[in-house]
Amino acid sequence: MSAGDLGSGVVTPARPNGAGSLAVPGAVVFVAGLAITAAALATWALAVVVAVLQLALAWAWSRTLRASPGTTVLIAGWALLGDLSLSLTHGHPYHAIVGVGGTGVAAVILYQLGLRRAVTLRAPSAPAPSAPAPPVPAAAGVPSSARVSAELVTGLSGIVLGLLLTGYLALRAGHSGDQPADMVVIAGLLGVAVVVAVGRLGGWAGLPPPVAGPIGALVAGAAGAGFGALNPSGLSTVAGLAAAAAGAVTAGLVDLVLIRSRDGRSVGAVHPGGVIQVEGAAGTSRPSGTVVTGALLGAVVPLACAAPLVYLVGRHLPG
Repeated sequence: MSAGDLGSGVVTPARPNGAGSLAVPGAVVFVAGLAITAAALATWALAVVVAVLQLALAWAWSRTLRASPGTTVLIAGWALLGDLSLSLTHGHPYHAIVGVGGTGVAAVILYQLGLRRAVTLRAPSAPAPSAPAPPVPAAAGVPSSARVSAELVTGLSGIVLGLLLTGYLALRAGHSGDQPADMVVIAGLLGVAVVVAVGRLGGWAGLPPPVAGPIGALVAGAAGAGFGALNPSGLSTVAGLAAAAAGAVTAGLVDLVLIRSRDGRSVGAVHPGGVIQVEGAAGTSRPSGTVVTGALLGAVVPLACAAPLVYLVGRHLPG
């Protein structure tokens, strides 16, 4: 870069970070592989994996959106309560967690109201009109009103995502259709893993996301059909294709949104010399902690969002 570029304050993207780009494909394969293995073993094993994923999601979601520890605890706690409610309900229907979700929303709202009240009580009183306004200190850890609103959004969305993950558990535990429940869950998880991994690897190879995503969906559908063609425990080819496609379509769209969000997020930090470094955008190196949270979210969020459709399709698959 020339000295003129340094003095003009231009944006200087770095070369793509290979490790960061490959973190999400590796994470989704690992996470989905754990869930697939657990679903093949038993319902309780899948419940353990789902609980671990919910805890990881609560941590990564709160860390990425910079939420308080209280919000993290609320997200994780209500996700686990959803698993417990599902396990204690006869027949294990997915709507058993509706009440848990409702109380979780109420808990988040009450918690944020408490934070807002704390902000109001700690705010400095207004100075007299004749006196100059004293400088407001950088407030040691006191959240602003905007921060409280962001915490509210983080808590509500996190609880929803955590409870969505229980869809795989509900399908595995209470499925009453003609197709084997464990195999349907595996096919759905397979579709999610393949579409995210292939889509991300295609983007890493230079394909634009709108092209890499559909290619991943086609590969995911083919993988589901192939899995069904093997006829494990009586799973049909159509059922394997349908479950994998249900997971792939939803997860592919969510992953595309995550990619767009990552590429569009930038923090303009002006460093000595006038160079603006764009953090969080594609083509820049990021701290290892950011890579870990990004990989977790890139793997678990599509998995969670795909769960309801996989559950719905799995419950209505013909014999």
